[in-house]
Amino acid sequence: MVPDGWKIAVLDQLCKKIYVGLATSVTPFMRERGVKLIRNQNIKRNAFNESSIVYISPEFAAENQSKMVKAGDVVAVRTGSNIGEACVIPSSFENALTFTTLIARPDPRYLDSFYLSAHINSDIGISEVNRLMAGGGKPNLNSGELKKYEILVPSLTEQREIARVLSTWDQAIATIEQLMEKSHQQKKALMQQLMTGKKRFSSFTDAWKKITLGELIKEVKRPVIWDDNTEYKLLSVKRRSEGVVLRETLFGHQILTKKMNVTHAGDFLISKMQVVHGAMGLVTHQYHCHHVSDSYICLTAKDENKIDMGFLAWHCKQKSIYHKAFLCSYGVHIEKMTFNFNSFLKETIKIPPCIEEQRAIAAALNSADREIEAQQTKLSCLKQEKKALMQQLLTGKRRVKLDELEVA
Repeated sequence: MVPDGWKIAVLDQLCKKIYVGLATSVTPFMRERGVKLIRNQNIKRNAFNESSIVYISPEFAAENQSKMVKAGDVVAVRTGSNIGEACVIPSSFENALTFTTLIARPDPRYLDSFYLSAHINSDIGISEVNRLMAGGGKPNLNSGELKKYEILVPSLTEQREIARVLSTWDQAIATIEQLMEKSHQQKKALMQQLMTGKKRFSSFTDAWKKITLGELIKEVKRPVIWDDNTEYKLLSVKRRSEGVVLRETLFGHQILTKKMNVTHAGDFLISKMQVVHGAMGLVTHQYHCHHVSDSYICLTAKDENKIDMGFLAWHCKQKSIYHKAFLCSYGVHIEKMTFNFNSFLKETIKIPPCIEEQRAIAAALNSADREIEAQQTKLSCLKQEKKALMQQLLTGKRRVKLDELEVA
């Protein structure tokens, strides 16, 4: 249904021009200075990324003036995995050129640039782009297809207000993303300082000591009593120390390899096949009494007064441990290397001898992680709320009050 005062149109009726940017090799014409060249990596959903800008020669640009963009043009990714992502060209990129992007120049009498960008980036827009690509039968979007893009448009005044409301949400989301990036960098720096002893808690003064891993940890096996009719919750460990996760839940008769072990909270898992990529992690309480295949090594402390497994888990996130794991593996191809666990146990690490200091370090880093998790939760909620709001605003199911400039 079309709301009162709205209409359905195709972009060709609402734009002065719809075309494709440079579609030829530009490498021979790239320079350290010159005319700015916009590429796919500069186009984000409703946000223009000004980093990683490259330049082409003024002479080549002059020969391609018809391809230059204007401030207020909407550029969209034409090929690749992010087809359809769009943003508005800022004034600082007036007369820039683009490489293999789609460009739409809205007629300001009918269509607001920011409204169009928001529409293309919405679920409605993504569906429309997919429909157009299906019609073309190719994994890319051409200008001829974009001209047929159907859009529901209200008055210019309402378009601008909808774009303003959505922009406010985008700014809130961007703020959280910036906070998260800052928190990640702070955690990385804190980890580097605490795990090397460069930063100490004032109550601990004992010198750190070198010790072999074999003196601290041991392998433990808790074999599963097999039952084809029992459900098994299978764990996996992600690369780059991104943690232990639930892979899937299967009945015994669905599992080919019957050699399984039970995990307990506080265990430390190592993937024999992926350890060179940092596939190591601590089993949290939520995964207590879950299951792992025999391709994982399950470790516990030999003496709980010597090593805190939470501290060890943080220690093993360091690149130095990745390197030790690599040195203890052999094979030609990195994806098919065999891990020598006994050699790994002979490797030394430097740790505080006081278990309380180990726990204090782990607690500080866990706290930093929780802060990032809280920010991630807030970010996810904001994105979901904005997504729902976009669906309502762009279909007219929810209207903006133009007299009061607020969402109805």
